[in-house]
Amino acid sequence: MKAPLQKETLAAKVRNATPIILSLVLISLIIVLALRRLGRQGVWDAAFINGDIVLASVYLFWMVIESKVSKKELDKGSQISDFGTCELYAIGQAGVFLSALWFDSLWSAPNALHLLGALIFGFGITYRLWAVRTLGKYYSHIVRQVSEHKIISAGPYAHIRHPAYAGMLLVNLGIVVFFFNYTTLALFLTVLTPAVVLRIFVEEKMLFQLEGYTEFARHRKRLIPSVW
Repeated sequence: MKAPLQKETLAAKVRNATPIILSLVLISLIIVLALRRLGRQGVWDAAFINGDIVLASVYLFWMVIESKVSKKELDKGSQISDFGTCELYAIGQAGVFLSALWFDSLWSAPNALHLLGALIFGFGITYRLWAVRTLGKYYSHIVRQVSEHKIISAGPYAHIRHPAYAGMLLVNLGIVVFFFNYTTLALFLTVLTPAVVLRIFVEEKMLFQLEGYTEFARHRKRLIPSVW
């Protein structure tokens, strides 16, 4: 029995390290592609500042904050019910922003949609971090049940069940608008959004086992108030 237990423990450690590894890979790729984009002609050539690089810098800062959350996953044990949704979710998130940096924007000059995209992007980050902070020790990048898990109904959780995911979708919607190209839009619609929806279903399968969650869910939609 000892060998299988050790194997299970090793597998759990590797699984818990997945979010921090994925975060570091994404940060590295963003730096490379941002430098590549900086060296190309584009929308911001005649502008005082390169908006693409500013937004990429904010994204990197946000990733550093998120990686601190990922680091906490290393000591959260082996009670995991993720079913690979962490990786699918990460692929969708990475695909949206990396494609935005790689492909040329359809915008030919700075315009009001850049401002709109930046505002959605900034609001999404703020809303997501508010949700993560509100959930505290119960937040995890991997679907799992932590010890003494309880229902949080304060802050953004007073309005919807999954504000952190809503924030993530808003962040990436802002990216789509800001950098607009068809590949990034397609990845947002066909990879990231379905990954978030799938992850919600997987997560709620575990959450509905918690005392009080059925009542909590009865009065709140998942992502969009009064819709879904």
